[in-house]
Amino acid sequence: MNLELSKKQQVFVTILTVFALSLGFGVSANAMHIMEGYLPVKYCLLWGAFCVPFIVVGFMRISKVTSENRKLLVILAMAGAYAFVLSALKIPSVTGSCSHMTGTGLSAILFGPAATSVIGIIVLLFQAILLAHGGLTTLGANTFSMAIAGPIISWAIYKAFKSAGLNKKIAVFCAAALGDLFTYCVTAFQLSLAYPAADGGFGTSITKFLGIFAVTQIPLAIIEGILTVIVVMALESFAMGELKSLGVTDEARRVSFKGGMTVGLLIICAVIAIIPVVSLGKSAEFGGSDDAGSEMITELTGEEYEPWFTPLIEGAFAEGELPGEIESLLFCLQAGLGAGGFFFVIGRLMERSKYEKLLEAKGIKIDDDDK
Repeated sequence: MNLELSKKQQVFVTILTVFALSLGFGVSANAMHIMEGYLPVKYCLLWGAFCVPFIVVGFMRISKVTSENRKLLVILAMAGAYAFVLSALKIPSVTGSCSHMTGTGLSAILFGPAATSVIGIIVLLFQAILLAHGGLTTLGANTFSMAIAGPIISWAIYKAFKSAGLNKKIAVFCAAALGDLFTYCVTAFQLSLAYPAADGGFGTSITKFLGIFAVTQIPLAIIEGILTVIVVMALESFAMGELKSLGVTDEARRVSFKGGMTVGLLIICAVIAIIPVVSLGKSAEFGGSDDAGSEMITELTGEEYEPWFTPLIEGAFAEGELPGEIESLLFCLQAGLGAGGFFFVIGRLMERSKYEKLLEAKGIKIDDDDK
């Protein structure tokens, strides 16, 4: 069958990719994960050790699922691209700082938290090596928060809502949004554990770090929840067989997502447009959330903290720091790669669905292996 994208689909993919690229260039911010060298060595090793069993089980899960149904490789790639692009979109928040979504909720819902840990660490490695975003020394801590803890919450919430017979859209929204929010709660916990306040200890530290990360993340978590609902609706329309194979849906019917997609995208665009206006009214500077976090470390410890390790890519620049223009360009590259891959898969699924409907209209039955 012919799976070439139609002109309409090519235009759709191009527009959304350009939109993602524009957000990649939008606001300059340094880091939104725990930055390189900002955790003591013992905590780097501790969080890294916690991640190992999840990564191993994740590879086993991916191998098992894809060997049973090779068509799930496409859905897995799409989930990875989704995390790739969402984690590259630096969006201002109403608190006056800048952060990004995690994008791991979709993978957690579809493939479970173990498989998501593999997707997450790939994204984080790319960012740490090429973007000076996060870091190799803090890879374990960032993987645990973004690729393990958050996805576990997303998966658990989705399963609980599904078992309770609640509306699927609500289940997907809550799973993605709360998983995103919990990721940054774990980040606050990790930093508080490493840097207890001189006055008040761990309790004071976590209150202050939660004020930086969790509050900033609330509007972005809502956006991620809406986006994930739209994607699941699209998959129900174009990849029902794969969803049934994953146990995500038991519905045999195809659902239309076009109206929901349009409304959802309009809401998201409106929110993204309004947030900077509201924040600028408060004289916000849109610094990175983790920049604020590093300042909080200095405040809690009473002395300016100097990271014990710096990103490898920054050593290539004379000033020892990645210029803002280069940083935005690299984030734009990640956003473009993710968006292009994601919407390419969506376009292929749309074309396959059209092909299957054409055969059904002609009374031709096709086997699953031939779809």
